[in-house]
Amino acid sequence: MNVDEQDAMLLLNLASGLGPILTRRCAQAMGSSQAVAQASVKSLSGVRGIGRVRAEGIRRSLDTLQDGQALAREKQLIADHGVTVLCLGDARYPRLLKHTPDPPMVLYVRGQLREDDALAVAVVGTRRCTAYGREQAQRLSVLCAQAGLCVISGGARGIDATSHRATLRVKGRTIAVLGSGLAKPYPSEHAELFDTIAEGGAVVSELPMLTPPQAENFPRRNRIISGLALGVLVIEAPIDSGAMITARLAAEDHGREVMAVPGRVDSRNSAGCHKMIREGWATLVTSAADVLDALGEAGQLLKTGLRQEKSGGRVKSFKHGLTEAMTVPQRQVFEALNTPQTLDQLVTQTGLEVSTVQAQMTVLEVRGLVVREGGLCRQREPVQS
Repeated sequence: MNVDEQDAMLLLNLASGLGPILTRRCAQAMGSSQAVAQASVKSLSGVRGIGRVRAEGIRRSLDTLQDGQALAREKQLIADHGVTVLCLGDARYPRLLKHTPDPPMVLYVRGQLREDDALAVAVVGTRRCTAYGREQAQRLSVLCAQAGLCVISGGARGIDATSHRATLRVKGRTIAVLGSGLAKPYPSEHAELFDTIAEGGAVVSELPMLTPPQAENFPRRNRIISGLALGVLVIEAPIDSGAMITARLAAEDHGREVMAVPGRVDSRNSAGCHKMIREGWATLVTSAADVLDALGEAGQLLKTGLRQEKSGGRVKSFKHGLTEAMTVPQRQVFEALNTPQTLDQLVTQTGLEVSTVQAQMTVLEVRGLVVREGGLCRQREPVQS
């Protein structure tokens, strides 16, 4: 993506009246973000979901940004805070998130996102957690991190911060997704925590750098938490909580695994967890082994590797082992890679969900059957130990 197109995306992200869905529709209709930034009211109003009145508001907002001062200030803040900007068309953009129904057009990243962060579990729950909830968040986050999962959460008080801190304590990877701009991290008392996360993981947001923590930001933030992970683990969630919104998004929009930790039968904090378990759209979990089971094949191979580490076996021999037969989805992915493919091409060719392809790619990489080089995946000769 060229610099001008990235600047245009930043400009559209600064404008009012355009969320990620409308921005994407406009860019598709007009061919580029640069064209959208210069579009007339008539062109904007012709895009589905906008209309004349909204188009006039968008055009007014864009006109106020045309002097370039706001964009220059945004780019200076990005540089000052050591932030990387990833646009939707960027090869480094997280692939699991890219294929959700409503991916952010722009991601601001402090730290670094890695390909293997796709092997992740989101841990979410109430800000007003009990001692029991805090204990379970600490225990399960540590065990998941030690099993090789990246732990994703929202950086908030309560379960979120507990999960981040527990993961950092065992030197695991963790990602915090904020509901504010990265120059105004919220909550402010977690500034030191966010600095620490950024050193070995990442702090991300889709919001312009100086965006305050407004209430409407957090439901939007929740879809990113879900979209970055293979599954969502809920620990203490009242029925009307943001954690329940994240769990619903994961189950209904993203096709992710949803897991819930049970609590006291009379606990309001656990009412949401009990509801999703009772209704059958969340798996009851009490251990990291339960989490890995819920995550399917990728989780099972992680569990096998963890057992081998604990028994003193060499993880290298496990990673290059070929003794287990391929599943049908693995065979589909492997055979599609007889010629190098991007992940997007692989999804199209196999007809599998992107989360399934990503998980099976991880499994095949662990077995030493495929390799990723740059933006391409390909078969390779297995390395025998």
